[in-house]
Amino acid sequence: MDSKIWYIPARNDRLEKKVGIYCRVSTNEKEQLYSLAAQISALTRAVANVSQWRLADVFIDIASAKGEIPRREFERLLRECEAHNISVVLTKSISRFGRDTVETLSAINRLKAAGIRIIFEQDNLDTDEVDSNLMISVMESLAQAENESRSGKRYIRTLQKKAVWLHKK
Repeated sequence: MDSKIWYIPARNDRLEKKVGIYCRVSTNEKEQLYSLAAQISALTRAVANVSQWRLADVFIDIASAKGEIPRREFERLLRECEAHNISVVLTKSISRFGRDTVETLSAINRLKAAGIRIIFEQDNLDTDEVDSNLMISVMESLAQAENESRSGKRYIRTLQKKAVWLHKK
């Protein structure tokens, strides 16, 4: 009788982490879309550089930080994390993750309660390494202030253009 031996390789399911990448830009203008492509490319490379990580999904929103437009992909990311389909969230920066301090900290706490690790790549913050809520709060507040300042300058430029246009009439 000829017996067969089947080799079944061991799987490192315990070590493998499913990573979700979250990217956001404010508008669908050409420069913003280039920024979006750069975010996706850099974060995808970061996932590929860690042998225990496997890219599970990419979540993309085009929504202003000041707008009321729902961020459907951000909400889907939160649901996927809470369903334990993702164990690590990788995003470019705090300013890309949340619209304001309250929303950002709320989402971070929601994900941490689900056991999700969040990495803000550009800010060099990782919720697994240290309890970095204070640093995240400070950086988010600064990002929010900078965003509001930028929006104010854009509004002033728009008003200036309209004033010049009205003056020419």
